[in-house]
Amino acid sequence: MTRATPDAPESSAARVPAVHVNWTGPHRAGLRRTRSGSRRGPYALAEPEILTCVHGALAWRRLHGPVELATDSLGAAWFREQGLDVLYDRIDTDLDELDDLALDPVVYFTGGKYLAVRRRTAPFALLDLDLYLRRPLPGLDGKGFVFAHWESVGNAVYPEPAELLGRSGADLGGMRFDTPATNMAVAAFLDEEHRAAFAEAALGYALANGGPAPLHPVARAAFAEQRLAPAVARRLGTPLRPAGDGFWLVEEERWDGPAPVELFHHTWNLKAVLRNVPDLRAGYTRQLIEELLWRHPESLDLLLRVPALAALAPVVRAVADGLERHGPLTAHGAAAPPGR
Repeated sequence: MTRATPDAPESSAARVPAVHVNWTGPHRAGLRRTRSGSRRGPYALAEPEILTCVHGALAWRRLHGPVELATDSLGAAWFREQGLDVLYDRIDTDLDELDDLALDPVVYFTGGKYLAVRRRTAPFALLDLDLYLRRPLPGLDGKGFVFAHWESVGNAVYPEPAELLGRSGADLGGMRFDTPATNMAVAAFLDEEHRAAFAEAALGYALANGGPAPLHPVARAAFAEQRLAPAVARRLGTPLRPAGDGFWLVEEERWDGPAPVELFHHTWNLKAVLRNVPDLRAGYTRQLIEELLWRHPESLDLLLRVPALAALAPVVRAVADGLERHGPLTAHGAAAPPGR
């Protein structure tokens, strides 16, 4: 199988493997529960997420090394049908095991990450499908837990732990919830003890704490991932190392300090807006295509072969032609030399 990029990273940054996690359990559960709505129809990634997924895999490989896909049987079949399997050194379907666990995929839509972390050994990084690096991730040559950035707590998304712990039979004794939340859109586990303890804590909490609750829809998933990871680190003495200097104020939806846009792109909260504003989605998609083709021109043939991107083929060709004639029009595309 021919990969879309060379095996060896082209930068002198630390070589650490990454994992894209794609669990279709939330999609399948949504179909069963609602029978309609945004998750109707066969499984597929949205066009913008395909583009960030491709960019994320290519950028990580160029900067840091190998990339794997952790998914389930449905996810693996879809990636292969789309020809996106060429992005990965390995695809595993270990996440099929989650179907046999009492883990609520609607509440814990990030549950695939917990099992992916359990199945691996440090060092490695988790990489969300809607994030791609623009520069090497700092801190990978050291010890500890590297994550995207800090986020504020004491709000609806991150309520006081007592509001969440009281609903769970999981043993979280000895945890110290005295840090902000760690955004884990990109998260590198460099310490094996922390990796193992986090996986068990996250799975233990999620398995004991499903079903309806008067909480923000993402509160329990955010707790299981982005509060437990730093709490476990604090218990073990594992260094906590944010990659970005900015601090996200959840309740105000703004940055205190610099946004990490020079380091990485993360679609994140924009997804909800894109679903509801078609004109914005079109412009954003074109921007993603331009930056991807400018930084990774080897992706052109792949984008034109992906069936789920067929409707974008004229845009892909037009952007490629424009880059040949006058270079990128967007700021982040222009900030990078071609093929860098």
